[in-house]
Amino acid sequence: MNVFKRYVLVLTLNFSAFLVLSQDVQFTQFYANPLYLSPSFTGGIVGYRVAANYRNQWTFVPGSYNTFSLLWDHNSPAFRSGFGVMAMRDQAGDGNLANTRMGVLYSYDIEPFPDWHLRPGLAFFLQQISIDFSKLIFSDQLTSTPMPPTSVTLPGKDAVWDIDVSSSLLAYSDNLWLGITWDHMLKPVATFYDDNSRLPHKITVHGGYRYITKGFLLSRIEESFTVAFNYRVQDIYRQLDLGLYFYSQPISFGVWWRGLPKNSVGRRVDALAFMVGYKWDQVSMGYSYDFTISRLGLASGGSHEISMIYEFRLKPKKRWKAIPCPTF
Repeated sequence: MNVFKRYVLVLTLNFSAFLVLSQDVQFTQFYANPLYLSPSFTGGIVGYRVAANYRNQWTFVPGSYNTFSLLWDHNSPAFRSGFGVMAMRDQAGDGNLANTRMGVLYSYDIEPFPDWHLRPGLAFFLQQISIDFSKLIFSDQLTSTPMPPTSVTLPGKDAVWDIDVSSSLLAYSDNLWLGITWDHMLKPVATFYDDNSRLPHKITVHGGYRYITKGFLLSRIEESFTVAFNYRVQDIYRQLDLGLYFYSQPISFGVWWRGLPKNSVGRRVDALAFMVGYKWDQVSMGYSYDFTISRLGLASGGSHEISMIYEFRLKPKKRWKAIPCPTF
């Protein structure tokens, strides 16, 4: 790639950073960030859980996207409830355009039929969007050297606060699950100007099936295959992830196809993602790489994602069914 093309690419991608205000960040290892995927996953373990995630998108591009996420949740069988807190920061572009969210989450477990559970969930968030305008370069500043001040009228604020609510419902059995999440129910403010621009609603439908095998050569180690999907709709944007996992204690491997259904905005195929994970006792770690197969290709550097989960397991006083998910 010559210097001119690279400059145009960098300029375009930094401009596209502003689009994150109308689209949510996506995680390849979304089941390793369960509370972000759905409040219904809150407390979906036996005991306590702490999870951390980091994602770097478009690594080769200056001002790439960086996302950090941290969560804690707890299962309370006596109240058939899950309680959790989470914090996330998504930072994009050289102007440090950032979206910071902090929230509390709750879920309640219902057993309408033997071996089947319904789990509604609810989350309340405090959100801030912020930017450092001093790090931005506008088009009227590229006309002469040295760089003159911009004539663009800047807003009188560089940070905006608002509140938000998410709700969800999850149905699951031993090896099958299906869920739906409604994010941005309050459509929080997504602009630094007084034009009433707001984050659009986001609907997520996800699910999967886990098949437990007897192990190669009838070994006693735990082995399973899992197929899963994650479909998202936000404003005019749609995206579908389809994946397959294989877990053979303590290693897991996964491959994902990320694309866009027919008649949606944008290209139909965006990336292939590959994941490897390791689980040792109460610790699970995962690494994934998104290989971009759109026109950006290798110029973007793809995306890297790291996840870590630690479970403080407690012996429940009564039988309780953990939510089945891909094992990392």
